[in-house]
Amino acid sequence: MDEKVYSMKLVVRDQMEYEKLEDWITEEFMGNIALVEEEVKPTYIHIAIFEVSTWHDWVKIHRFHKRNKECKIIPLLEPTLLYTSPLAVELKLSSLIVKSVKKHKFIRILKQVIGGISSEGHVLTSDNVIGLHEEPKKGNHTFPFQEAFLRRLLSGEINSEEELIQSRSLFPVDGLPSVVCFIQGFIRCPSFQEKQEWHASMIIQDHFRKRFREGWVSFLSYRKHLLMLIRIPSKYGSLKQWKEGEESILDAIEGLEREYGIHLYIGVGSIYREPLLLHHSYREAYKARRTSPYERLSLRYYEEITKDQQIQKCTDYIAHCCTDNLSIKQVAEQINFSVPYFSRFFKQETGRNFVEYVTFVRLQRAVWLLRHTNHTIEYIAEELGFNTPNYFSGTFKKYVGLPPREYRRTEEIIFI
Repeated sequence: MDEKVYSMKLVVRDQMEYEKLEDWITEEFMGNIALVEEEVKPTYIHIAIFEVSTWHDWVKIHRFHKRNKECKIIPLLEPTLLYTSPLAVELKLSSLIVKSVKKHKFIRILKQVIGGISSEGHVLTSDNVIGLHEEPKKGNHTFPFQEAFLRRLLSGEINSEEELIQSRSLFPVDGLPSVVCFIQGFIRCPSFQEKQEWHASMIIQDHFRKRFREGWVSFLSYRKHLLMLIRIPSKYGSLKQWKEGEESILDAIEGLEREYGIHLYIGVGSIYREPLLLHHSYREAYKARRTSPYERLSLRYYEEITKDQQIQKCTDYIAHCCTDNLSIKQVAEQINFSVPYFSRFFKQETGRNFVEYVTFVRLQRAVWLLRHTNHTIEYIAEELGFNTPNYFSGTFKKYVGLPPREYRRTEEIIFI
């Protein structure tokens, strides 16, 4: 070791863990490392070791890093939080330690950090306990730190104003989204995608980003769906009211279908200006995606779904019995309505007459059967109550945009 003395901050709540690391450091680096108390604020800190036992500890590291750009920060990570490791990439940290670390590994990592303090290009190695993910590709504007926060926000894990306020530094002022769009779809010509070597998920995101102002949309990818998070101008109460935004989405849908053979179906949740409630928009967007469209097949709004409990009882009954020979009289009897009154009221609440609605529910089942079984078109038509295979094929094309045999040759979009 050289004769230089390096100041180190050890932020570890577990007293036994703190004492163990302190002993190792004192034994190996006596005279070269000076531990400073956590409350002491020297003019410069060379190295800081932060225990990460909750997601919020990453926020503390983020804030410390902003104030101490040159400090080499080493997170000491609980194994249960290993999935948060990509956050170290965004912060450009050189090392990451996972508990329980052995003494020889800890000393080796610390020596590597000290050896690299005076050199540029200090990078991670496989010896730093775990390999971190690659940095986000150019064009992906949602970085790991922000993405982890948004995933927790949408899952309902963030439930305190304090954590929300402390995480605001991750986003620009008023930069948090207010509505969630749930996106699924298929590629009409999978071979075209392979030949052109493009990835549908990235093409979709690029098309939407080009149509919105920078910072207004962000994305979270899941295996079979993509979430588009939009910040809606404050003067609008829903995405549907914001005509400029709706037209941008419809234009992107049309362009993707025309240029790439990508067909998208999007469910839109309600607007929530309070971020702690945004997970409700996620659930609503999912429900809208699965519900019969009020106006457009490609864009469905949760606000258009009937909230009338009697009609909801009927739609639940239709979903359960859609393969039976359902009559409007049979369904109207479930809520003791006359057929004429039920017919008018049902269309008013769902946007579809009874026959159209039942047909759509049956076609949803047909889509699943075509994608996940080897049943023939004839079998599926009969199973779902269509009079003839030709009638089934014509109806399917009318709603989905292509006949069932061609749909079967399409490929469901996998977003990650």
